[in-house]
Amino acid sequence: MFCLIFIFCFLSRTTFSQVIDKETHTIFFQIAGIFEKDSITQRLAFKESMRDAKLGMGLESNSQGRKALDWRLEPVILEPDRTDSYSVWKNLCSNKTMRPIAVFGPQNPISDGTVRDQCAFAKIPHIQATWKPLDTDLGIDEEEEPVEDTEEITYKKISINFYPRAEEILQAYASLLKYYKWENFAVLYEDDFGLMRIQKILAEFTDHFPVTVRKLEPTEDNVKVFKDLSAFKESRIILDCHEDRILKYLEEARTVNMCNEYQHYILISMDTSKVADKLTYFRSNITWLSIAEYDKLQDSKHFLVSRVGRWTSETPTSLSPPVTLFKVETLIMNDVANHVLKALKELKADNDIKNPYNFLCESDSEPWPYGALLQDKILKTKTTGVTGQVEFNEKGERVNYTLYINEIHESELDTIGQWDSTNGPVIKSVSKSIGSQKNSKHFIIISRKAKPYFYDKIKCEEGNKTCVEEPADEKYEGFVVDLVEKIFTTLRKYNFNYTYTFLDKEYKDYGSFDQKTKKWDGLIGDLLDKKADLAVCDLTITEKRKKVVDFSVPFMTLGISILYTKEKKVAPGMFSFLKPYTFDVWMYTATAYCVVSIVLFVCSRISPADWENPQPCDKDPEELENIWNFKNCTWLTMGSIMTQGCDILPKAIGSRWVCAMWWFFAVIVCQTYIAQLSASMTSALENEPINNVEDLAKQTKVLYGAIRTGSTMDFFKLSKDKMYRQMYDNMVANPVVLVNSNDEGEKRVINGKNKYAFFMESTSIEYKLKRNCELKKVGEELDSKDYGIAMPANSPFRTHINRAILELKELTVLDEVKKKWWEEKNDAKQCEDEKDENDAEGDLEMQNLMGAFIVLIVGLVFSLFITAAEFMNEVRNIVVREQVSHKEVFIKELKSSLNFFQMQKPVLRNPSRAPSLASPDISEKDTKRLNAMENFLAFEKEEQ
Repeated sequence: MFCLIFIFCFLSRTTFSQVIDKETHTIFFQIAGIFEKDSITQRLAFKESMRDAKLGMGLESNSQGRKALDWRLEPVILEPDRTDSYSVWKNLCSNKTMRPIAVFGPQNPISDGTVRDQCAFAKIPHIQATWKPLDTDLGIDEEEEPVEDTEEITYKKISINFYPRAEEILQAYASLLKYYKWENFAVLYEDDFGLMRIQKILAEFTDHFPVTVRKLEPTEDNVKVFKDLSAFKESRIILDCHEDRILKYLEEARTVNMCNEYQHYILISMDTSKVADKLTYFRSNITWLSIAEYDKLQDSKHFLVSRVGRWTSETPTSLSPPVTLFKVETLIMNDVANHVLKALKELKADNDIKNPYNFLCESDSEPWPYGALLQDKILKTKTTGVTGQVEFNEKGERVNYTLYINEIHESELDTIGQWDSTNGPVIKSVSKSIGSQKNSKHFIIISRKAKPYFYDKIKCEEGNKTCVEEPADEKYEGFVVDLVEKIFTTLRKYNFNYTYTFLDKEYKDYGSFDQKTKKWDGLIGDLLDKKADLAVCDLTITEKRKKVVDFSVPFMTLGISILYTKEKKVAPGMFSFLKPYTFDVWMYTATAYCVVSIVLFVCSRISPADWENPQPCDKDPEELENIWNFKNCTWLTMGSIMTQGCDILPKAIGSRWVCAMWWFFAVIVCQTYIAQLSASMTSALENEPINNVEDLAKQTKVLYGAIRTGSTMDFFKLSKDKMYRQMYDNMVANPVVLVNSNDEGEKRVINGKNKYAFFMESTSIEYKLKRNCELKKVGEELDSKDYGIAMPANSPFRTHINRAILELKELTVLDEVKKKWWEEKNDAKQCEDEKDENDAEGDLEMQNLMGAFIVLIVGLVFSLFITAAEFMNEVRNIVVREQVSHKEVFIKELKSSLNFFQMQKPVLRNPSRAPSLASPDISEKDTKRLNAMENFLAFEKEEQ
């Protein structure tokens, strides 16, 4: 117990001695603030922030002991009666008791230069916290005279501005336009300063895109301005105005339906957060930049919550307004106070600093010796405040700060990104939760009726058990209906309460721009007029359409191809081997054959060389023999033209020359016939085949066309390929080849019978081929493009729809839906491939040679009749000569002729007749000849 009492007494004495030894000493430094009469909030914030700024206590030792030092700022408020430079300077120099270490303000850039010059004369820092204009004629950015590089710190004639540079803020807005990929947009401004800011943004962004510029009147009605923007289909708008008039302009826009979910406004005001809670009542997308993070300002535990009540009136109230209701220039007063006080403390640690002892405007007084040092400390000190990191460069400009991108999307406010002054044009996106977004919406969907995409629902008849109605929609069915149903079913899994209905309206065109009315028609026109939320059909994503509406990610990839009818194979004629020559050629050839045969017969009869001695042993014959009767002449010419030759040939020069000319003629005729026969028999098509677009372009017999106002025609129109451009010119020059729909084009192709080809998307061609086996797809696809879901520009639902489409693609649901409507529904057929796998290109089939076989058979039958006639004639001769019966001769001759194993047959004679009578026709001359031959044979035997 005694020990505890001793310890307590010791600690009590020690603590008491420390309290006695330390003495708290508060050091005040004056800082002047120049404000206009109506800047009450900013003036009170400056006053409260300067007095509230604390950096903790320091220790100072002296002969009497140690004492605690507390550095504080004492605000001195100056309120000139007018804002001109002279009045401000006069008010500054009228208070001769004031000894400030720095001067803040004024906020007016016109009178700012006078105060800065006076601060430079007294060598005390000049501080600002305002958005300075860009006009260099105001003398804001005057260049300093160069100073020598010495170790001594010299005063710089600059203003230290806690507000970011206007050029960098506008550069951030230009980066925001690039982030959103804006191309066509409108600009609204109030005054000349606003126009200068817009010009700077556009200079940083681009000058290639069309921009609509209109001036707003703050005190007048501007509904007409928004009507003009609505007529121009402007959905992206930059609005430069005072934050107090933002709601006024948006209310005027709402009266002409320019504040729906498809409009996007970018507000060029750093104080938009003041009215952010009211902006959420508008359906538009609204974006602005802020240097203070909005979410932190909304926090009920923010350190300014307990202080801002003293910023609104001289008499503090218990109810404090939200921190978000104060302008940036007001919030930044806290950063000014803390930054200056920290710099002052660091300067005090290095120097025994004292307050200025001379009047600020005294002409013959010495400048404050610590002014340059304090200015240098302020420039080099780094602090963190309400507006983030506070840091300056040598010119007194703020650096290394962050601007926050605030966006109201579907009436929900969120910070979606950041712009850092060190990264230049790069915007860093901040992911946000999809579950925090609005999840209720009823969609109006439009489509263009065309199978298999979208058409009226086919009702099943009562009692038809095989018919199954599609459950996706009560009035319509098709690929589009199933696609929309799958997308919305997918979104409902993520708690999106989206519903939809199809608009009952007939659309003839997808949408084209009318140069006269300067408006879009069709599906695109209704989207621009906000009559529908989505356009889902076989709508191609093109650059021209993307400039006015938004598209989802593609749900189908395709290309332009050619729809054509299959070439009909023509069965070859029975006598197709006669086709190489016309009837006239055949007649001329037959005539030549007859003429040459007659000429050869005449020449061979006239030429002596063709008369031969029938008895070679008789050196002095009484008669000569000529074998070239007309039958042999025709046989020779026939054998020659048939390329078979002949066993007898002429000997005379004249007759040989006749044969030579005939052979020459026969070579030409035979070779040309063979060549033409090969070409005509292997070509079984009715017309020349078209295998690709090049074949179609270089011919003139087959016409070709496309849909009159579609992406297919735009492809040919905008193509840089000469062939495609020529084809476009041909179609435009002959408008009858253009149609209004794919169905009409299909009918033209079928009725054209290989005389018309139709350019169509490959997916539509695939559908047509499954329903008509007479059609075919010609060649490869000419390009590659996509079908997408169109929606009004700046649609807030595009991200959600894209997500659903990508998920359906990954799960192959879209492939299943396409297979259903392409290969199963609407009387799909399985067309057989007529191509024979064993059919080699260019070979001849039986049909090609049927005529030759018929000629052969007929010739053989004819030869049998001729042989029979010759046989009966010989029978008749034997009957007459031998005086026997026809039956006996016929039977014996037939048996002898049909005995295939005997190569000789006996001569039929009548045994009852004498030899002389048997040969009544033997002349005396023949008798002499026979006697001579017998004598010759007897002589030969005797010699042997």
